[in-house]
Amino acid sequence: MSLKTCAFASSSLTLAVVASFASSVSADIGYAAAVDAARAAAPLGTLFGIQQRERNNVMIYEGELYDAPLNTQFQARLDLETGALLRVDVNGVSKSARPALQEIADRLGEVQLDFAPAIDAANASSARSDVQKAAFDMEAGILAYQVEYFDGVTKVYIDSVTGGVIPHHGQDDDMDPTNPSTAVIAAIDIAEAHKGAGWVTIGLENESEKGGNIVEVLLMELKGNMLSMVRVAGDAVLSSSDFEPAGNQIARIALLRDNWDLVVTDLAAAVGAAEAAYPGAGISEAEFEVETEKTGNTVSWKINLITADLIEVDYIVDASQAIGNGFRFATAPVTSIVGDYTGNGIVDAQDIAEVFHTWGAINPLMDVNGDDRVGSQEVAAVLSNWS
Repeated sequence: MSLKTCAFASSSLTLAVVASFASSVSADIGYAAAVDAARAAAPLGTLFGIQQRERNNVMIYEGELYDAPLNTQFQARLDLETGALLRVDVNGVSKSARPALQEIADRLGEVQLDFAPAIDAANASSARSDVQKAAFDMEAGILAYQVEYFDGVTKVYIDSVTGGVIPHHGQDDDMDPTNPSTAVIAAIDIAEAHKGAGWVTIGLENESEKGGNIVEVLLMELKGNMLSMVRVAGDAVLSSSDFEPAGNQIARIALLRDNWDLVVTDLAAAVGAAEAAYPGAGISEAEFEVETEKTGNTVSWKINLITADLIEVDYIVDASQAIGNGFRFATAPVTSIVGDYTGNGIVDAQDIAEVFHTWGAINPLMDVNGDDRVGSQEVAAVLSNWS
């Protein structure tokens, strides 16, 4: 069901639709049915949130809907056990509340996930099912569903486009290592100077070492077939490993090379844009991506960062546009699985084949133990994460 269909229920829906829930009595109709009933009860409104709450000593579902100009709020109250409509309160919207609502309304056209599947995703992440409330919320530039639970503590944020969980870290969490944007940009400059003309940066990752974080910069030879991993600490190059792409990497790198002429904004500039969007953020990793679409290929930088508020996001920069012109957006981060060398989201026999095909070769992209070579440790990584 499209968002347009979900959010703006047809005026042909009447209260009789809601009344139909009364014929099937149960302990709780559930959020999916409550969402449909709330939309049917206020067809002129767009659903922004729904919750369970107590009214007059009775547990109900209460939907929060707004008209298109954001002048009117509809509160649809539903019997929790039957879905029967109890009442719809119509309220004005204060001027102070409109900016936050407008920010959400402006992004509703992007939504791909409705309330019920967002709640399912939150339940899977939290291992809970006692949802108290689900509502749209802007989180670090992402239009998300904020799902709250009856314990009064647990909150899960679900990207309304991708359905991914937006991580909210604590100070003591075991987070991926990051570096400030200034250190990352400096490392890119150092790595490119080290390799010289004809090499371009296509990715990077921060690694934690005893002496501090280092930046592993991945470069591609434009007119050749080689890749290079240059490790930078401070203003010094620690090591540099040149290697040929192997297995699944061959086609991917060929695609990147074939589309490099579309690039206007390089990675250093993209990292600067990420810092401007999220001041004080730490950069974890980044990669150059090419997507093939009907209208042609698109090129972008995906920058994984942790904001100053410890929210982890993937920040996407249009690499084909100059900074200031390209469309930029954020999504929930995509976590890769160690041992998934084919990049298909599962670890299976194909990944074992990738390891054996590259056995003994230098390939930092497949390396898991820091020796740059593919061997028994990489086999162990596949087996331990077998899907």
